Amino acid sequence: MKKILLTALLTAVCCSLGAQEEAIRLLRENPDRASNNMHSYEFNPIRDTPAPKGYKAFYISHYGRHGSRYEQNSTFARRAQQAFAYLDSLHLLTQTGKDLWADVEKVVDAHKGMEGSLTPRGAMEHRLLAARMSERFPDIFKDKDREEVDCISSTNFRCIVSMNNFTYSLKEKRPRLQFTFTSAERFMAYINPSLFVPRPGDPPRPPFPAGGFPRPQQQRPQAFQPFPGQSGYDFTRFLTPLLTDYDTALKALGNPEPFVRAIFSAGGLCQLIDFLGVDIYRKYFTPEELAYLWAEGNDSIYRMWGGSAENGDVVRYAICPLLRDFIEKADAALESGSHRAADLRFGHDTSILPLFALLGADDPQGRIMPYREAHKMGWYAFFQVPMATNIQMVFYRNKKGEVLVKILYNEQEITLPGIQPVSGPYYSYPELKAHFYRLIEKASEPWARAAREAA
Repeated sequence: MKKILLTALLTAVCCSLGAQEEAIRLLRENPDRASNNMHSYEFNPIRDTPAPKGYKAFYISHYGRHGSRYEQNSTFARRAQQAFAYLDSLHLLTQTGKDLWADVEKVVDAHKGMEGSLTPRGAMEHRLLAARMSERFPDIFKDKDREEVDCISSTNFRCIVSMNNFTYSLKEKRPRLQFTFTSAERFMAYINPSLFVPRPGDPPRPPFPAGGFPRPQQQRPQAFQPFPGQSGYDFTRFLTPLLTDYDTALKALGNPEPFVRAIFSAGGLCQLIDFLGVDIYRKYFTPEELAYLWAEGNDSIYRMWGGSAENGDVVRYAICPLLRDFIEKADAALESGSHRAADLRFGHDTSILPLFALLGADDPQGRIMPYREAHKMGWYAFFQVPMATNIQMVFYRNKKGEVLVKILYNEQEITLPGIQPVSGPYYSYPELKAHFYRLIEKASEPWARAAREAA
């Protein structure tokens, strides 16, 4: 028994080390991936499995995250800005340090007045997605009996602008299509549902206080102060080229990690505003340093929006309305006389990753793991939920009226656990629909049971 446990432990350790080495390799290949869900969309070559004989695509149902955006505030690098100014006042910055400071300031300046907005790169991501969809599924968009495309967006303006770019590109390719556009709070219940769902057995939340919550007191920005504590990583290699006197600077900084992490945050945004020509990751960081700084954010994303052991039940339950919307709109498109070619939805990472979690596809190997293990086990947010992440359900029909569906995750064919495809990635729609409802029922059962017990 001890030998079995030891073997299992050694196997887990080896797998963990292998995944970490793989993460470093992937970051060496493309350092921008270290920015996790802020990573811009990576398009990989498409290889379509031919549909079974006699089946022709006629309808597509889509959900896409907004494209690359600016950070939602301009304070992401404040600690770096304060530290650079402090070190400069002590004459501790080399020319390399001053160059990095200037690069950080360029990134911050580009955000002023643009916080949270779609970047030109984000607009192009959606234009290209739409163009590829049009070229990939011509049978859908040239069908004279199906010219309607319904578009619903989150009320957030970057999603609306993403929708505008996507549909403009699709209209360029297929001028005959007729579009309707909607963005309203009513539809946020499934476009971007709240993930703050109480768990079964949780105490009820206190009511809102009369008169609302007190407004926080505005505080003046404080001058940089040394941050006490021990560094979690040896940043000597990173800091040495920046500083004229490393020991003196370290005494002034205290723990350098908050300073380095603020630079790291600015670096991750360079790819999204590539028109600046600034590249902090490649110029200043090694893949090993990026891997250390990346891992915590990667695991946090898996905990918040993926199918983690800690929070997956909440995530899967909260996103059930979105899967129901896919089912209901597909059923409507299948009705005799329907003119619907496509249903397009535009929203957020906080919805699309939970949807993949509900489908059992948010992890390439279908695993549910403790969130702190994600980066060690090969779960990479930069692949799972980059900017413009999308799901496409493509519907095919033969002359007998039988319907098959294939599912695309970031334009790549996938298969789902718990259900057998008819052929390749193609599922019988009646069987897939029944499977979807089973997933919804399973995700909802803990809350239904708690409600029954409370009654």
